Amino acid sequence: MDAWLRTLIAVVESSSLVQAAEQLHLTQPTVTRQLQQLEERLGVKLFDRMGKRLVLNRAGTVVYRYAKSHQGLHDKMRDELSALADADVGTVYLGAGLTPSIYLLPPVLAAYRRQHPRVQFQVTSGSSKEIAAALQRREIDLGVVTTVGEDMVDCWTIPLLRDELLLVAAPGHPLAERGRASRSEWMSEPLVLMRRGSGLRRIVDDLARSAGVSLTVAMETDSLESISRLVQLGVGLSCLPRSCVADDVAEGRLRVIQPVDKELGARTITLIGRREGNMPACAGQFASVLASWWRTSGEPR
Repeated sequence: MDAWLRTLIAVVESSSLVQAAEQLHLTQPTVTRQLQQLEERLGVKLFDRMGKRLVLNRAGTVVYRYAKSHQGLHDKMRDELSALADADVGTVYLGAGLTPSIYLLPPVLAAYRRQHPRVQFQVTSGSSKEIAAALQRREIDLGVVTTVGEDMVDCWTIPLLRDELLLVAAPGHPLAERGRASRSEWMSEPLVLMRRGSGLRRIVDDLARSAGVSLTVAMETDSLESISRLVQLGVGLSCLPRSCVADDVAEGRLRVIQPVDKELGARTITLIGRREGNMPACAGQFASVLASWWRTSGEPR
C-alpha cells in the first residue's frame, strides 16, 4: 500500500495526473490504476471528478492526512537508520563507573565533542555491576568500568588505563609528615573507605587479609569525593585512585604516604561492550578513539 499512498500524495499535491506521473517516473495509466486499486482496497471513493480534474472528497481528505503522516514517519525512520551508519552523527549511550565519570571521562568527552560536534552523549553512572547490567539490557552502547566481574562473560573488554592506588592523609598527619609507612602502621590508623562490595574496598580488604591485620574503619561511604574531603579534614587515612586525588595532592590538600613493604596495587579502567548485536557507527568510532586515548603513563592525550 505504500506505493499507492505515495501516488495519492503526488496526485493531490501536483493537482495533475500528468505531473504526478512525471514526478513518480510512471505512466499516466499506471497512476490512474494505482488510485483505483487504493480505492478498491479501502472500499471508498477518494476523488470527485470535476470535468477533467480530480478533487479530493471527504474520504480522500482523511486518507491523504494519514498518508502524509505515514510518509513523515517513514522518512524519519530512514533518517534515523542512516544516522546509525554515520559515525559523525547520533547519540552515544555510555555507562561509566564513578571514577571514570567524574575524573577521567569529562576531558575526553569535551575533546571528542569539539572534533565531532554532531555526536551527542547520554552518560549513565553507577557501579561496575550496574553498568554491565545496563549494557545487557541494551540501555547503553558502551561501558567504562573499574572492575570486570565474572558476570561480564558476554562482554568484550579493552583495558584503557592503569589507575594506581595511593595512600593519602591530611597534610598534618604524622605519617604524612614522615612520607612513608609500613602496612602495620597505616592499617592500624583510622581509615575512611568505600562501602563493602565495591572493587576498591575489596582491594583494601585483600591487603589487610594478606597481612593478617584487622582494619580500623572510621567511616564508610560510596562517594570518592566524600572520602577525599573526610581525609582532608583529618578523619582518617584512605587508599584512593590517583585519578581522583591528583588535583588535591597537587594543591597540597592531601599528602601521599609511600608504603615501604608492599605496593597498594592499581585498578584497571576497562571499556566493555556486548559481544552480540550491532553497535551504532557513532558509538563504534568513539570506542575506537577511547581505546587509544591514554598513553602508557596514564596521562590523557
